[in-house]
Amino acid sequence: MRYRAEIAYDGTAYGGWQIQPNTVTVQEKLQEALRRLTQQDIAVTAAGRTDAGVHALGQVVHFDCDKEFTNIARAINSQLPEDIYVRECVPVNDDFHARYDAGWKYYSYMINTGEYDPLHRNHVYQLCQNLDLEAMQQAAKIFVGKHDFTSFNATKLTEMENQVREIYRCEVKNRNGIMSIDVVGNGFLRHMVRMIAGTLIEVGKGNLTFEDVEKLLESRDKDAVHYNAPACGLYLVKIGYLVF
Repeated sequence: MRYRAEIAYDGTAYGGWQIQPNTVTVQEKLQEALRRLTQQDIAVTAAGRTDAGVHALGQVVHFDCDKEFTNIARAINSQLPEDIYVRECVPVNDDFHARYDAGWKYYSYMINTGEYDPLHRNHVYQLCQNLDLEAMQQAAKIFVGKHDFTSFNATKLTEMENQVREIYRCEVKNRNGIMSIDVVGNGFLRHMVRMIAGTLIEVGKGNLTFEDVEKLLESRDKDAVHYNAPACGLYLVKIGYLVF
């Protein structure tokens, strides 16, 4: 039986989502929990990878398991550390794929523009300086639509030649000194949201203009953009599917 699960996690203590040597990852912890429950090695496939220090409110995964549970989400949570939580786990059709069936992804980048907050230093980027909200909002519109994002990601062209993605929404808001950059699109490349956020922060500081950002996007140059906002402020908020 195939299951679809929605996972939330605090990425502070992890080297990202995907299993890799010499660091603890979220995928590793989830698969260990399933192994203890089922006495089987179960591979978990995610909708997308998150980097070290990046958080998730709505990561989606799928896995196959032939053991039945009264409440599988509760059973898995009983085996997980406190910084990883299964919000929902339901059976789905055997052809459901967490990654390939995803229609859109929603990321949010959080910035503290007020006084330094040590309690949230791992969850909100502590920039602690005023930013020009209106300028950032105008520059954010540049990213909306279908564009070649070669300049705004760290995925090598030899790894993925087609770096065209469509952004449905890119908005900047300020709520009592906490600024959010919300980006929704049909797909994202490595560090793409963090590089967009880093660039918009430079606009807010007055170091880049609207025209500068346009030129960076149009240049399609891997060496053009050197702005990459810290991982701690990034959240994978939600992933949308047409069917389950």
